[in-house]
Amino acid sequence: MKRIQALLLIAVLLSALALTACGKSEFGMAENTEKHMTISADNADRDAFFMVGSLEVDEGEQIVIASHLTKGTIRVELIGTPTEQSIDQLPDLDGEATLTAELTGTDGASGTVPAGSYLLRATCVKKATGTVEIAVQPA
Repeated sequence: MKRIQALLLIAVLLSALALTACGKSEFGMAENTEKHMTISADNADRDAFFMVGSLEVDEGEQIVIASHLTKGTIRVELIGTPTEQSIDQLPDLDGEATLTAELTGTDGASGTVPAGSYLLRATCVKKATGTVEIAVQPA
């Protein structure tokens, strides 16, 4: 009887350890408007990525990116979309980025891009936790 209780106790302890070792991993968009986006990472796995649109940039505006990461690295890429979209002409999801920033800690980046609509491609380069904000502001 004592042997069964000891085995049961060991099984319960191993199960508890396994559950605490498996922390949740989230990587996605917390806010998405035409002029502001917030990426949220909670223990995000390396190579996790997503793509979302659209960020609208008018003449005389620039993109400002601010990182608030407690760990890891996130790459942010903005990809221009065609002015006239239809089912026959979809945006090139693998297209070359107009603006790219690789962010760690409290890094920041900014840049002027041509007026238009942009898709955001975010990739977790190193396991990350924190947020990254992308805003369209007057230049």
